[in-house]
Amino acid sequence: MKKLPIGRQNFEGIIREELLYVDKTRQIHGLLSSGNLYFLSRARRFGKSLLISTFKHIFSGNKDLFKGLHIAEKTDYDWDTYPVLQFNFAAYGHEVENLEEAISYQLQEYAQEFDVEVSNVSISLQFQSLVTQLSKKGKAVVILIDEYDKPIVDFLLEIPKARQNQKVLRDFFSPLKDLEAQGHLHFLFITGVSKFSKVSLFSDLNNLTDLTIHPLSHDLLGITHDELLQYFDPYIQRAAQAFEMSVEELLYGVKLWYNGYSFDAQTFLYNPFSILNFFAQNHFGNFWFATGTPTFLVNTIRDRGIDPKELENKEVDSTFFDKFSLKELEMSGLLFQTGYLTIKGTRRKRYETNYFLNYPNIEVRKSFFHNLIQAFTYKGTSIVSNALIKMERGLEEGKLELFIEQLKILLSDISYHLSPKKGKKQSDFEVWEGYFQTVIYLLTSFMGLYVQTEITKHKGRLDLLAETEDFLYLMEFKLEEPAKDAIQQIKDRKYAASYKNSPKTVYLVGIGFSKEERNVETWEAEIWESGGQEQSSG
Repeated sequence: MKKLPIGRQNFEGIIREELLYVDKTRQIHGLLSSGNLYFLSRARRFGKSLLISTFKHIFSGNKDLFKGLHIAEKTDYDWDTYPVLQFNFAAYGHEVENLEEAISYQLQEYAQEFDVEVSNVSISLQFQSLVTQLSKKGKAVVILIDEYDKPIVDFLLEIPKARQNQKVLRDFFSPLKDLEAQGHLHFLFITGVSKFSKVSLFSDLNNLTDLTIHPLSHDLLGITHDELLQYFDPYIQRAAQAFEMSVEELLYGVKLWYNGYSFDAQTFLYNPFSILNFFAQNHFGNFWFATGTPTFLVNTIRDRGIDPKELENKEVDSTFFDKFSLKELEMSGLLFQTGYLTIKGTRRKRYETNYFLNYPNIEVRKSFFHNLIQAFTYKGTSIVSNALIKMERGLEEGKLELFIEQLKILLSDISYHLSPKKGKKQSDFEVWEGYFQTVIYLLTSFMGLYVQTEITKHKGRLDLLAETEDFLYLMEFKLEEPAKDAIQQIKDRKYAASYKNSPKTVYLVGIGFSKEERNVETWEAEIWESGGQEQSSG
């Protein structure tokens, strides 16, 4: 059983130490045969750095490292050697005070390594001079740039700094178009999370192939189900024994938790980082998500008043994947670029294709919702986790009082954050009702319940339906009105009629909340049968 390369990004180290390597050289050879100027956008921890390292050893002519792999055994690749310049901008985030100085330092190191003289002037002139001289000494240059946008992404909460780094990157990349036109570039490969505008890459270098949703990249990174079965079989067998499950049962759970990433809605991928950690620990955990808590994202969703429901199954056209602007951070685009949303389906319109976005799997959806609940309730992880466990038990067992008790805890102190300023109109308080409904939606959705909101019925809209294995909860919310009025509205509008033949116990739930306290003030619940029988209230 080969050891798992958790956290390893150096191709040579993985091969020489005989660690588990999923052979992607068939796809890599496809890229080499199809072009020479590429950009690839993928989320963090998805294998971009290992891909860059693999390219480096291919262009360095290190054929011995590829023994037994597709590119060495089943292709006619020539293994010529080229000068390779590799830049890892992941090291140029918060750790670097002055981005321009850091880039200049690396350029000078390369000049020394290749024994050429480069004047210490602007980074654009240094870069152009270095590449030109290397090319004239022999062969055209290979440039590999990993995480080009890290100096921008790391400062999304500090926009002036992000803009400053954006300008530095624009200066650095500006010579690429001319270098390519002069024949000095043999191969250029750039990875990142987002296609940020105003860095000259996507405007000046107009023949740069964007691989984000390109057929050449659908399985270039990530692990397909066939690859999982081929390379991880000993770990699959071991995990099945540890969980006391059949292999089929285990794989079903692994697919639900870690599969689901797609860039064409046909090829679905496992997150490599999560898969490696799952098999290392034999534990269903939030491995990928835990490496980068999206505080900025969830707080922005809350503060902009974005309805989380609108992020699910969102339909976009192909322009959605174009350049990204710091001036207008479009949330769905940002979530797609950072890996929290992926392509789940497509719809063709004659000669155009639209794409449907959604959460890739259980790991991402549950973890993201947990963070959204923390943001919307202004509560810490431990408080939210404890409340969710009790609320889920309450709904599963039909104990509404337990659900409401924990809901009050989560909503406590929100008034401090949401109280309107003096002079606000009475109608401004109505925003709170939608806020309250969003919190309920997030809570019930996190628990893995079947949830629908604002369900259109013959005589109106039901606020929320939550379904467990044994119970159906029809919920109606009221602002500054008693809970019994909400119950009566459910009855008067016959919202429960659709569930007459359901074998589950149907609860009618009314919740009234206070404008002043920003919390539950009254609640009632009845089992729906022959006019209703009151179960409990508070």
